[in-house]
Amino acid sequence: MKIVVVGAGAMGSRFGSALFTSGHDVTLVDSWIEHVDKINKNGLSVTDERGTRLIPITSVLPEEFSGRADLLLMFTKSMQTETMIKKCLHMIAKETEIVTLQNGIGNLEMLSKYISKDQLFAGTTTYASNLTEAGSVHAYGSGMIEMMHINGNRKEDAERIVTLLNAAGLVAKLSDDVMRSIWEKAAFNAVLNPLCTLTSSPVGTIGSYESIMEIIEGILEEIELISRAEGVSLDKRNVLSVIEGVFHPDMSAHHFSSMYHDIQRGRGTEIDYLNGAFIRKAHKHGISAPINTMIFHLIKIIENRFQMNDNISVQQV
Repeated sequence: MKIVVVGAGAMGSRFGSALFTSGHDVTLVDSWIEHVDKINKNGLSVTDERGTRLIPITSVLPEEFSGRADLLLMFTKSMQTETMIKKCLHMIAKETEIVTLQNGIGNLEMLSKYISKDQLFAGTTTYASNLTEAGSVHAYGSGMIEMMHINGNRKEDAERIVTLLNAAGLVAKLSDDVMRSIWEKAAFNAVLNPLCTLTSSPVGTIGSYESIMEIIEGILEEIELISRAEGVSLDKRNVLSVIEGVFHPDMSAHHFSSMYHDIQRGRGTEIDYLNGAFIRKAHKHGISAPINTMIFHLIKIIENRFQMNDNISVQQV
């Protein structure tokens, strides 16, 4: 089986290295030339609780890949999804299975513009990782993957992919409601990503604040109301349970959110596909979402400070 990981950032590198180490033919695809070159020259440096090791995995620019993927894992940032999938269409055959474990709301809509929905599987993951520099990734703690075909079909194929992930040490299971899983993960990120970024604090520090649950529940109550209007059965108790779990020192308490790292590196964030996406849907249904709106604008102020104005705008806000 030929596995292609599109978006060899923090998460793509973590997943790709795990699948490669378990014996699969894996290629990392990314547009960051320095990252690609360093991986090919030195190997991918992976640091975790076991130490640091070099993984001799192949990495290429999208246009350099030849052949077809049997399984394609999509890990690009949401704002890069459409641009990257167009660059990767030559590696996708009718039989290629595409799995997106990306953060945020809207990736499925973008992917389905170019790929048959029958080929699309989607899900979420709570694994945490950080791209420390070109060619190097730090993997934090453990996690979970939930996935399923986007229409609930092809259960046997989804089970086969879950088995492949588990065999690589990536704990996975089928989702009984993939849209709920995606929305609940987006809600999780709409809480921790901006809070870590706005306070310049790791997850554990956020969780140690005595009144943090008041803030978190305010964010989630708005998102739960929006989800109901969209026909998604999001349960804020599920999201709260996961958030409380990552506050634990054995999970990801020392981890800074990906949004924080994006800001520190002068890059755009996924705020438009997290709190921003919820705000757009709230406006569509005439729902007030003041807490998410405030968080959205505060992150946008920080982005603007670094002249990051290339994300989609929330015209209704």
